[in-house]
Formats: sequence, C-alpha cells, structure tokens
Amino acid sequence: MVQHYIEEIGQPDHLRLVSHSDVFTPAARTKIGLIRDLSVKKIDNKTCEFTNMVHSSATPEVTDFLGKQGIPWEVFQADSKPVSETHNRQETLLFAKSIERHALRLE
Repeated sequence: MVQHYIEEIGQPDHLRLVSHSDVFTPAARTKIGLIRDLSVKKIDNKTCEFTNMVHSSATPEVTDFLGKQGIPWEVFQADSKPVSETHNRQETLLFAKSIERHALRLE
C-alpha cells in the first residue's frame, strides 16, 4: 500500500490526514480511502493520552475491483480488520514513543 496523505487538520493536539491510497494485490492495483486521526489529550503535567484512529472507506475503484471478483465491501472489510487493527496498534505504540522522545528533548 502506498499512502498519499493530505493534511485536513493540523493543530498541536490534533492531526487528521486523508488519503486515496494505492493498494497492490496479486490480482490488480486499486485505491482505497483512508483517514488517519491522531490526537493527544493532557491528563496531568507528566502524562497524556494519545489516540491513533484509522478509518477506511470504499472508493469507486475498490468497489469495482471487488465487484469483479464477487466480493462485497463488507466481507473485504471484515476479512482485513484483524490485520489492520494489529498494524494500527503497532503504529500507535511507535508514534507514542516518538512523540515522548521529542517531548523529553524539549524539557
């Protein structure tokens, strides 16, 4: 997958990126819609809560691609959900550690 993120919201405590990403499969290349929403909420002077959410959506290209194979979007989404959630959990931890390293350098 190649993501082409464009910033929709860019604030110190909230970042939303939107992409029509290229997806490469053995059958063909297609596009899928992605929104990545990152936010941080202060809990106290030493801690914060970091949230990393990813939402995928069907584009006309992926709907056509799946339709030609007889795969409903809902089935595709359900089948890919466990992999996507695992990947996002790993990325969330890496994002949080990177932000923490940067914040500690600023102290």
